[in-house]
Amino acid sequence: MSPLLIFRHPLVWFHFFRAKASISGSAIVRGIGNITIGEGARVGRHVELSTKQGAIELGEKVSIGAFAIAESRGGNIRIGARTSIGPFCVLYGHGGLEIGTDCLIASHVVCVPENHNFSQLGVPMREQGGTRRGINIGDDVWLASQVVILDGVSIGHGAIIGAGAVVTHDIPAYSIAHGVPARIVGSRSKQAH
Repeated sequence: MSPLLIFRHPLVWFHFFRAKASISGSAIVRGIGNITIGEGARVGRHVELSTKQGAIELGEKVSIGAFAIAESRGGNIRIGARTSIGPFCVLYGHGGLEIGTDCLIASHVVCVPENHNFSQLGVPMREQGGTRRGINIGDDVWLASQVVILDGVSIGHGAIIGAGAVVTHDIPAYSIAHGVPARIVGSRSKQAH
């Protein structure tokens, strides 16, 4: 894709890839040429998109609610077409964050594809580095409000994660999971019969 329009804001440069996309005037967008925004996408009030290193790609008709944050932090964030990101979500890209198409991401969801090392007691944790395995969320996934997804997790196509869950392990396709840590409590494929 090549940009149709390039806007200059006093604080940032960003590419506006389709004239029909909508970015709130109060949104903060940081990153020269590292953010792609698909046709029909909507970026809400006070959203922050930041790509000091790495990239962010929003598919067609992606919607990002007010006060959400997406920071690449050296990795990449890719959000598939028609996915809705609720208000106040925090999406980091450290080790890579892939969110599929047609997903429902409710408010206050947090995705952190990095984990701190802490095994050396004589060294401050901030100096021990970390792991960056990435997070992969399949198509047609529903993450309810206040879900936390940790590094190295894959969530399969069509899965549902209940409100307040902390996902520390992979969740298979069409599974229903909730709790801290999240555990599988049902399957959408069994309910379809």
